[in-house]
Amino acid sequence: MLFNSLIFLYLFLPLCLILLFLSPERLKNPLLLMASLLFYAWGGMAFLGVLCCSILLNYAAGILIGNTANHQKARVWFVLGISLNLLLLVIFKYALFLVNNVNLVLDQLGTHSLVIKEIMLPLGISFYTFKGISYLITVKRREAPAERNVITLSLYLAFFPELIAGPIDRYGYLEPRIRERSTTFAQFSSGVRRFALGLLKKVIISAPLAYVADHVFNNPAETISWPVAWLGAISYTLQIYYDFSGYTDMAIGLGRMMGFELSENFNFPYISRSIGEFWKRWHMTLSTWLRDYLFLPIAYTTSRKLKHERYYGVRVDQLIYVYATLITFLICGFWHGAAWNFVVWGLLHGVMLSLEHTKFGKWLAKTYRPMQHLYVLLFLVLSLVFFRASSLPAAFAFLGVMSGFTGQPVVWMKFFEFFDLEFILIGTIAILGATPFFPAFLGKLEKLTAPANDACLSLKEHGRGIISLLSLLLILLLATMAMISSTNTPFIYFKF
Repeated sequence: MLFNSLIFLYLFLPLCLILLFLSPERLKNPLLLMASLLFYAWGGMAFLGVLCCSILLNYAAGILIGNTANHQKARVWFVLGISLNLLLLVIFKYALFLVNNVNLVLDQLGTHSLVIKEIMLPLGISFYTFKGISYLITVKRREAPAERNVITLSLYLAFFPELIAGPIDRYGYLEPRIRERSTTFAQFSSGVRRFALGLLKKVIISAPLAYVADHVFNNPAETISWPVAWLGAISYTLQIYYDFSGYTDMAIGLGRMMGFELSENFNFPYISRSIGEFWKRWHMTLSTWLRDYLFLPIAYTTSRKLKHERYYGVRVDQLIYVYATLITFLICGFWHGAAWNFVVWGLLHGVMLSLEHTKFGKWLAKTYRPMQHLYVLLFLVLSLVFFRASSLPAAFAFLGVMSGFTGQPVVWMKFFEFFDLEFILIGTIAILGATPFFPAFLGKLEKLTAPANDACLSLKEHGRGIISLLSLLLILLLATMAMISSTNTPFIYFKF
């Protein structure tokens, strides 16, 4: 079930909210868990079995880790729990990739190839697996006791607003809100507005950008020209931001309607002046997960093995940073997709972060500020070609066209088939919306229209409420019309 679907918007969500508010306190969590499982089962009952298996696995592993006083025995249960989580991920997400690459080696050796049936990828498996792993780490570090209420842990792992594509909230953050929460009118209203913003991003802004990006990337690289290639790459760069941040806005909005305050996941990442800053603004819950559970443990373990202060004239702390960063982003790329183009995408980010930790980063910080932004945006547009392309050779072929060395001669009529008035309008809104322009504009408008007295303040509050209501109704109307007139597309991160 998609957030941007009529059945969710006009049936599932209203029924869920009505039943949730009418039910007594002790039944709210079981009811929300049932709604979450129904929401997930809509995508296929077989997927629900995998999710339930993950829940039971982490519940049992958490109890075993928490009940074991002996550190070594607890470590055994911890390693087993993490391994089983990763095994689920390997079976459903990476098995075909691994077998295909093993077969390439076997073909060179002249032996029989392995045969495996294609396995459908359960929706959101990467996200709820990461949440399960973070829960086990929390219990192992004694940051929280093992959860004995299976409904509480199940709701943490399967809470439907963030089940499919995050945010990846930590157990210690969400657990108190699962146990006790309340929804005020102000919080519910804020949730409705945030959900509407996400719906606007997905249906009104992301969808037209996706149309252009899909048409460009779905054509063989040799059939397009460099202006069309650049237009497709830039469209995808904007599309993925509005698609994913739109999902996050909708998830946060849904959470607020139900009394949860989910973590923020985006903070205008495209205004960054370095790749390091970009990862502090983009998919922030994943970034902190990678930092706390991969980068820091790798760096700490490596530092214990290296006793010297310098190796071949390079400081050990720099070597450790580079090593831990490259490993972390290698895994980050592979987590995003079982294909070599995702691995290359991750390594590119790891390499740039490593470079920024050298004299290059100091030089970059002193350069003209617009050049810093240009450097980040150019890198993101080029690196996202690996993210969007169907394969590694397709990505290199597309980059070849963008460079102008390959591809078709420029025919501007074909370019303007995509670069029409609608695209210019949506593109302008998308570019401005990826910056703090609109919040700043509304803030200045607020100051200019400040009321002179209490009577004006009351009138202004009423006017603001009416305008807000009309805006929400307009967004709902436009989104409904768009959903009726076109086929709804899943969120990009659903496939991860």
